[in-house]
Amino acid sequence: MLAFSPVYFENAAGRVSEHPSGFAVVKWHKGVRRLEDFKEALQHLDRLLRQRRWSKLIADQRDLTPFTAEERTWTLEEWLPLAVGNGPYRFAAVLLPSDVFARLASKSIMSESQEKFLAYQFCESENEAVAWLLTQ
Repeated sequence: MLAFSPVYFENAAGRVSEHPSGFAVVKWHKGVRRLEDFKEALQHLDRLLRQRRWSKLIADQRDLTPFTAEERTWTLEEWLPLAVGNGPYRFAAVLLPSDVFARLASKSIMSESQEKFLAYQFCESENEAVAWLLTQ
């Protein structure tokens, strides 16, 4: 389990924290999410990236349930253009969900996000994710 301190933000959807190597971590919680909680977690993630001027992120999606259509649309049309287009976010190491439908949804969003100049790597372990980010 990724255990970083300090925790920057946490709600029912997920936890945003700081990795000691200088990048952000978002860990999605199990279960159904409210759209408002999902948005709030990503907005805090964007705020942390901007405050620290960090371009790197571990997205721990191992417990993630599939994205809803509303989450997908908001992420692609609102959050990514802001975080990548106008912000520092450039690199994501993604720990893929164990749920096969969530995995497909995650890969679809990551594929589309690549068009917005975001480099990402799917990783099987936390160590692999950290190692990849440190080379970027």
